[in-house]
Order: sequence, then C-alpha cells, then structure tokens
Amino acid sequence: MPQSPLSSAPVPFAHLHVRSWFSFLAGASSPEALVARAHAEGVRAMALTDVNGVYGAVRFQKACRMVGMKPMFGAEVTVEGQPLVLIAENQTGFTNLNAMLTAAHQRSREAPSVTLSELATGSDGLQCLTGAYGSHLYGLIDSLRREEAYHWVQHLHSVFGERLSIEVATHVHAGDRRRMSVLERLSRETGVSLAATAAALYARAEDYRRHDLMTCIRHNITIFEDHPERPGNAEAYLRGPHALQKLIPWPKALLRTQEIADRCTLDLIPGHITPPAAAVPPPLSARDHLHALCRKAFARRYGGGAARPRPAGAAQGAASPGKNAQKNARSTRKKAAEQLQKELDVIGRLDLEEFFLVVHEIVDKARQLGIRCAGRGSAANSIVAYLLGITGVCPVENRLLFERFLHVGRKGTPDIDVDFDSERREEIIAWMEERFGMEQTAMTATLITYRVRSAVRDVAKAFGWPMETVNRLSKAVPPYGSRVPAEHRVRLEQIVGPSPLLDKLLEMAHDLMGAPRHLGLHSGGMILSRTPLTEFTPVQVSANGVKVVQFDKDDVEALGLVKFDVLGLRMLATLSEADELMQRHTPPGPGARPLDIDELPLDDTATFNMIRASKTLGVFQIESQGQLHLLAQHQPENFQDLINEIALFRPGPLQSGMVHPFVRRRRGLEPVSYPHPLLEPLLRDTYGVIVYQEQVLEVAHRFAGMPLDAADEFRRLMSKFRDPGEMEGMRTQFVAGAMRNGVDEATATAVFENVANFVGYGFCRSHAAAFAKTVYQSAYLKRHHTAAFMAAFMQHRPGMYNLMTLEEEARRFGVPVLGPDVNRSMARYDLERVPVRRAGRTRHDGEAARGEGEAARQDRGPGLGVVDLGSGAQGRPEPARGETGQTMLAIRKPLSAVQTMTEEAARAVVWERLNGPFTSVRDLYERVALTIDQFRNLARSGALDSLAGESRRALWEVGLLHRRVKEPGQRGMDARAASAQHLLFDLAPFEPEDVPDLASLTLDERLSWDYETHHAARIHPMTLARRTLVAYEIRPIQSCFGLGRVGRAEGARNDSRDGPVVTVAGIAMLRQRPKTANGVMFLTLEDETGFVQTVIYAHVLERLEHVFRQASMIVRGRLQVMGNWRGLVVEQAWALDGMLGGYEGHASMAGGRDRMVIRAADCGKSSRVEVQNSRSGGPLGGTTSGGGLL
Repeated sequence: MPQSPLSSAPVPFAHLHVRSWFSFLAGASSPEALVARAHAEGVRAMALTDVNGVYGAVRFQKACRMVGMKPMFGAEVTVEGQPLVLIAENQTGFTNLNAMLTAAHQRSREAPSVTLSELATGSDGLQCLTGAYGSHLYGLIDSLRREEAYHWVQHLHSVFGERLSIEVATHVHAGDRRRMSVLERLSRETGVSLAATAAALYARAEDYRRHDLMTCIRHNITIFEDHPERPGNAEAYLRGPHALQKLIPWPKALLRTQEIADRCTLDLIPGHITPPAAAVPPPLSARDHLHALCRKAFARRYGGGAARPRPAGAAQGAASPGKNAQKNARSTRKKAAEQLQKELDVIGRLDLEEFFLVVHEIVDKARQLGIRCAGRGSAANSIVAYLLGITGVCPVENRLLFERFLHVGRKGTPDIDVDFDSERREEIIAWMEERFGMEQTAMTATLITYRVRSAVRDVAKAFGWPMETVNRLSKAVPPYGSRVPAEHRVRLEQIVGPSPLLDKLLEMAHDLMGAPRHLGLHSGGMILSRTPLTEFTPVQVSANGVKVVQFDKDDVEALGLVKFDVLGLRMLATLSEADELMQRHTPPGPGARPLDIDELPLDDTATFNMIRASKTLGVFQIESQGQLHLLAQHQPENFQDLINEIALFRPGPLQSGMVHPFVRRRRGLEPVSYPHPLLEPLLRDTYGVIVYQEQVLEVAHRFAGMPLDAADEFRRLMSKFRDPGEMEGMRTQFVAGAMRNGVDEATATAVFENVANFVGYGFCRSHAAAFAKTVYQSAYLKRHHTAAFMAAFMQHRPGMYNLMTLEEEARRFGVPVLGPDVNRSMARYDLERVPVRRAGRTRHDGEAARGEGEAARQDRGPGLGVVDLGSGAQGRPEPARGETGQTMLAIRKPLSAVQTMTEEAARAVVWERLNGPFTSVRDLYERVALTIDQFRNLARSGALDSLAGESRRALWEVGLLHRRVKEPGQRGMDARAASAQHLLFDLAPFEPEDVPDLASLTLDERLSWDYETHHAARIHPMTLARRTLVAYEIRPIQSCFGLGRVGRAEGARNDSRDGPVVTVAGIAMLRQRPKTANGVMFLTLEDETGFVQTVIYAHVLERLEHVFRQASMIVRGRLQVMGNWRGLVVEQAWALDGMLGGYEGHASMAGGRDRMVIRAADCGKSSRVEVQNSRSGGPLGGTTSGGGLL
C-alpha cells in the first residue's frame, strides 16, 4: 500500500459514522458517552448514525450543546438489504431521510429496507457514505468483483453527485489494508472523494464486551457460539483523529469529513413549539377566538343570578344559597375574572392560543360524540382550561396554582392530560387522525430500557443457562426498585449456587443497566403537528399496528411538537354506561331535566355520609382497604377534603409520615404549627403540613424569594436529583433566598430539609382535584343510583375486586343480582324490574332496602328490550307471597358473563331472540349456532332454567341434542334454508321419556356450577358454612362492626387499638404485602355479611403462611376500631377445610371429600374432562359434584 507522509499537526476532522446504543443492541454506548469521548479527543463535529433511525438525535444534540460540539444527524440506512450512511445537510435532507425511513418501517417492522427508487427520489439535502463493514461496496470488493463495485459507485454518484463519499474505515481486521487500497484506487478512478471514518460501535475500547454481549442477545445466541457479527477484537471504538491518521494514510480522506461537516447546518431543537392549526372562524384571530370562548363560558360559570334548579334524580342534601353564598359567589367571580386575565396574558406571551383551541376542539368533539372525557394533571390549575371544558374543577374555588401549570419562563408545551371513556377512546383517536391529517398524527414512543430483572434474564440466557434456570433467576428479582444487580446476589445464589459465572452475570447485568432494549408505545401520548411529521421524525408501526414516532415524550417536547395525552379510563366508561342505564330505566318525568353527572351539586350529605362510613367499594380511587382505613380517620366532609384524601394516600405521604400529623391536626388532637409565619398562608389549608407539589413551588417563591420560573425549576429538580452536590447547591440557593426575606439560617435550613424529604413524593393538587371530581361522581351514583352504577361497574371492572365481591356489594346495598337468562339477558349488564319483597335486609349504607330478591318465575319478554313488570300488554301481575306489588331495579347478568360465551356469541343469541323468545332448549339449539361448550355452560349457569325448569335437566337435554342433532343453529338460517330443513326438524330429537327424573341441584352444587360458569353465585359460599361456624362461635364479619360502640356517648368516636378478641371466617378476597410494611401482610376476608381487613405481622406470617395461602380460612385476633373501619390483628389462623371437610379450598357441608368420577369416554378429541354426577349419570359434561369456593 502506498504510504503518504503524515503531518504531526492534527488534521481537521469530524466523525461521520457513529452508532449509539439507540441502534438497539447493535451499538453499545450512550450518545452522551460518545460525545464526551469525541470532545476529549478534540473533535469539533460528529454525526450520529444509528441503524434505520434517529432515536437518539435529540439527546445527542443536547449532549453536543453541553460541550460546544457541532451535531450532525443521519442514519445507517438499509438500502435493498445493505447499509448506506446518510447524513442530513439541512431540513430538506432530514425530511427526506425521515420519509425514506418511514416507508421502510411501515413496509416491514422486522426488516425495514429502503428501495433504490426511494433513495433516488429522496436524495436532496443528504450526504451519502458508501458504508463500511456489511455494506454492498465492501462485499463487492471482498469478493473481487471490482467492475461491479465501480458501477455501484457510479450509480450512487448519479444520485448524489458531489454529495457522495467513499467510506474508508478499519477495525484492524485481516484484509482491511488491501480493501482500503482498493477503495482509494476506486476513488481516483471514479472521482468520488474518500472519507475516513471510525465506523464506531462504542465509545471506548473497554466497551467492547458490552457490544459483544448485546450482539449475542440480539441474535439469541450464547457467548459460547460463533456468529459473523460478533466482534473479533476491541477496535470498533471511537478513535480520535490522531489514531485514525495512523491507520488511514490519506490526509484528504480526513479533510473530506470536515468539508461534509461544514455543509451540515441542521438544528433539531428550535426553542419554540409548533402547534397544530386550530379551527378559527374568519375573520377572527386565534387570540380573539380564544378570548371570545372564555368570555362566553365565564358568563355561564360565574354569571351569578338565581340558583339553577336541581335536575331530576339529584339529591336534596344541601341548603339553598343564602346571602353568604351570594357574597361568596361575587368574591369568586371577581377572583376568577382577575385570574382569567392573568392567564390569557401569559398564554398570549407564550403564543399558545392555538394549542388551547386545539385541545378544546378535541374535548368538544368528544362530547358531541357522547364520549365522556375529563382533563386532569396540572392543566386543572388553569381557569382557561376550565372554561374551555377541558377540566371540570374550578381552580379559584379549589385554590389551585396556575404557575404549576404554566408561567412565562416555561419552555415547551404545557402538559394537558385528558382521560376518555376507555371503551370509546379509539373513536376520538380516529377522529383526530381525520381532523389533523394522517401524516400529522402519531403516537409517542417509550424507550424500554434495561432494568435489573430484564438485564439478569438476558445475560443469563446469553451465558447459556437452561431456560428453566433463566426463568427462576429473573423471577427472583423484583421488576422495579433497585438498579444494582449485585444487591440480589443472595437470592440468585440460592438458585445457581456461588458460581464464578454468577459474579460475571451480575457484572455484565450492571453493564446493561439503562441501555435501550427496544421501542415501546406510550399509553396515550398522541402527537399533533401543523406539518407532516416526517419533518421531525420517522414514523414506524407498533406491533399492534399503531403509528409511532421514534422519540419519547421528553424528546418530542424538545422538538417543539405538541403531545396530547389521550388516555383511556375505565371509570369514565362506567360513569357513561351508568348514565345510559339511568336514562333508559329511570327517565325523568314530564318537564324535568335529566341528571347531568358533570353538574352534580358537590355537597350532597348522603354521599359524604357514605364516604365517611367507608362504604366506598367500587368508588374511584378510594376503594382500597388502605383508603377505607384513611377515610375512617380523615372523615371527609366536603369536596376540599376529598382532594386532600386523594393526595394523602400516596407512597410519599405515607412513607414520610405526613398522614398522621395531618389527620391529628384536622381532628384537633394536636395543635397546628408553622416553622415560620411566612409559611402560614401557604400551608393553612393543610394544617401546616406540606401535601402538594404546588406548595413546594409557593414555598420556594414566597419563602425563599425565588422568581416563579426559578421556583418551578427548583421543584422539578428537587423531585429528580438526589446527587449530594446538586442537593447542596439547591440548599445554598434556598437558604440564602429565605435569609434575604428575614428568616434565620436555622429555620431556613429546617424548612429546606422538610421540602427535600417531601418533594420527590408529593402529589399535584390540581391532579387530586380533577380526580376528586370523578371520585365524587362515582360515589354519588353508587349512593343514589346503585343499580345502574353497580351494573356498569361490573361491565367495565375498573377496580381491584373480583366479581363475587362486587355482586355481594350490590346486594348489601339492596340491589338484587339476577343470573344469566337466555330469554332476558343481553350481551352486556343491564337492569330490569323485579317485585319488591317485604322482608329486605339493611342496606350497606345504613338505610333500609326497598326490598330484594328475584321473582321466582318472571314473565319472559322477547326482543332486545327488558319487560317492565309494572306495565305492558300483560298488565301488572298479582303479587306473589311476600311481595308488595311494587317493583325495583335489579341487575341482570349478561350472556357474555358465562364462561366461553364470547360477546359475539351473546350477540348472536340476542339477535335471534328478536324473532321471538326461545321456547325450549331444543328451540334454542336449533336456532343459534353455538359450540357444545357454550351450550353446556349456559345450561350449568342457570341461563336455560326458564326453558327446562332446572339446570341439571337443561344440561341433560343439551347432551341429547348434541348426540342426535349434531349441528346447532340450522333453523336460524334465512327463510329459504329454514324451509328446506323444515321436515328434518319436525322429527323430535328425543322423547320426554329420554329425560329421567333428575335430582335437583343441592345448594353447594348450585354454588359450584355458578362459580365455574359465571364466576359468582346467587348465594355467598360462606352461607353454606354458617350453621357449623355458629356452633363453634365463629362470628359473621358484620358483627365486628357492632363491637366498640356500646357505652359510647352520642357523637363520640369509637377508636380503639385494643378491642376484643374475635374469631371470624371468610374467603380471602385480597392479599397485599407493601414493600414499606416491614413484612406485614394485609389480607381482606369476606363472608356473606361483609368484609374486614386483617393485619398479619411477620412473625405470625412466618408461622402460618401455609394457612394464609388458602382460599378460605378462620382467623382469630384482636379487633381494631377506627370510626366505621374495623381491622383484625391476627394471632391465630386455621384452614376452613379443617373445620368442614372437603377438598382444599372447597368445603363440603356433607363432610369428607367430594368424589370426582371422570368419564374418559366423554373427553373426546378436545380432551375435555367431564364429571359424571354419581346420582343421575348421563351426558352432563362438566363438574356436577358438590363443592363451592370454600
């Protein structure tokens, strides 16, 4: 190879071909590490060229700005299966690069590749390097096809002209010197400049091992296997220009890199936002339109005048507004007007009018479509957001701080999160794509980075451990928490022993921490752009077909794009469905307005009574056992108390010990104090305790004298950084500012420590206020429209409890739950009227029920509707014995609640029912095409009882029909097909004598069949055990709530940690072991009368853990009393099985163990296990033995 003289002076040089770990296991260093390395080598410009993407571009530019380095943006693009390096000179080039990558990714998720025609049409503004290892040119040269190499370079030259360079690089492999000589000769022959690169895959030579490990993980091989892409040495690091000069002996090749860098002028971070275009009616400007909308809404919200009449269905808990209320309204109006003007000024200075108008347009369209939505997060601090209908709580009345949301020093877009009805969220997303353009909308990405568990798992696989061991190792590591793999050594050592390989596993797992593994999809962050997104980013497709950009939310904000969080909330779906059920089954009378749950009075006495009584199972955010305990202590009396309740029950306040001082001060058990008088106006409404993030901002602003933008930055930094140096710097700034306000140093330091301990865990007051609105709405509906709310809740299941618990809760509130019925059930939960019985049990909220229970034989109505037993052609039926002649609403379970009955199958039954009600099991079988498993489960669930009289008989008939008719649903075809089948179906598939006199189901059999087919039963399992339990003085759980009240003065609280020792039994409905509870388990037991939380300390848990794993148990312990809350500190426990007999978890009241006789002949091809009832036999299919969930 000819040698050129090398100058001792450094040659101007820029790195043009550098991968980061944003090549997803094909590069091994972060952009920040690469920039730091290049800067240390004296490099002044560098391009980031990750594989088929620009995922790390924003972080790369930020890192370059920190050290004064010029960034360039490109990608190692796969073209027809092989890589070329493309670098954007300007915005045109970057847009073309993104467009090519978008087309490639949307064509193939697994192997994106750009076509030569796309390369030709999109080459403007792009510098092209021919690529290094793995490129087409290198392959042609290595295979001695030099003429083809010449033509390939000529083809690229015809596309890029002088913007093409032949890349020359070496990782010091055999053959590199020969190849470089050929490349240099090819450069002279074609006239295409030579450009020297490091083709870097990592920053430092010692990062080689991480790159090798990542390569093994990417190709799913072990470190003991060979692969062409595994590195043969540690030479693919980011060499400086001096080192490259020694390996690439052509100074012009290095100078060429600087020429290219000089032509690249792109800046990705603009410093301003680019909102989508709002729909502004001409000739108004966006500012005029925003102001007009706010003025109109202001008059409606704060206009005063007579109080609006309450809508039909609204409770009458609050008094009419008097003089004080009118005075408060005038004061609120004045403050609101001042706040509105202030906010409009800030929004105007930040040029955000269109942003607010766009969000308003989206929520307004959602409401037009009947899609419930609710804004939350810091946006609830804004009166503009409130007036535009984005949020639902008044920031003036709730003392919310606008500066937490927006101030003149804020950079980027404000954060507005809007929850939508989860079932209809896709509708609003589809509308947004149509409204703003498919090319201008996509979802935000999330970067899935290595945590301890995923790192341990991938390293263990690469190290060659068997998958069984790999699974055990990964499960031994918690999914969240520690970021240091070595902290889990003891657990891992118990699995693989003290192996030297374990030491290396922990070391290499630590090496992977924080590295991106793959791209994920943000839960709701939708980007809306004024211009095509390819001007900012490639757009690829997620695994479920959703368009997604290549940046996460922070990078999107830095690019100046607007991200709008379109989140799905199942509680909003519950509220919507409950509202629809109310309007359908309890419509308002003539002249009355329907209940608007968005405009409910927020002072309903009955609702707050229910909340204070901790009867909030199913209520948004306050249904957990911990919340029930806090409710009993806190005793919320108004909407402000609800806001505090939500903010208090968070990990931070609970861990930092803020909750108990707050509650004690609220109840007057300890005096309210403030570290300094300046803090009193800031902390007065939270009794001197810092509860909210907004309070931290105000403390920094008013107490420490920081400007609002600096105070907000202080709040943000304090919540992120825990570096001692950072903390000390913030302490100095805070204390100095407070001392300038006349605060002594000791007090200022103490306040800083208090803030520092809190701020990382604090909750946003506006977020709590927005959630409190939904809390109140769900509580109101549960209290006043229980049937509709609970039916909707069971349909959408937004909470944490199982279906059995939800059905029992409905019954405790006086609402019957009716099982599935093929002639009455729909595809979704619905309501229907049933006769009111005279003897009703007490409602769970303390009020007498209007009645409960199901009519033994209700008239069945055809079609999609539900027959109202109080009207209609059939007239009012005569009251049965025990009935009053009145009716009440009950919940009817849907056909889709039955095991194996999909929504599609349920809809098929309902549609066929439009042709007339089903008259027999045979009629159903012949008209609807269901699977045999679906027919069997319908029979066993009781859904065919109205046709056959009893579930066992229905199951027998299904078996006979399956054997003799075979194909179901033949008569449900169109009329011509039905006519052709007429004679066939006139032949009876079986005679009455084919069905023997079958024994009725026993209670425990009925319970077992119910649980197996629709996950809950018409009676609680504990009912079957009650006689035996009473004989052993094992109390019903509800009796615990009567203890602790005797002898108390009226109005006095009955709190006690030293109550009587009681013994109760029940089913374990919830188990919790919080990390912060020092090994304590909280286990909630439920019986037919209610539920109670038990507290199991570590020493008891260790001794009786085998009992607490059971489905049901007996526990004895000391009762704790806190208002209406009861807890049991467990001292002893027994498996309920030991008391009653039966197999584990399933008690048999007859004693002994249920005998399960398996008929192998009935298993068939599906290998389905069927159990023959020992008394009747026959083709029953499924378990017919006794036993429930006990």
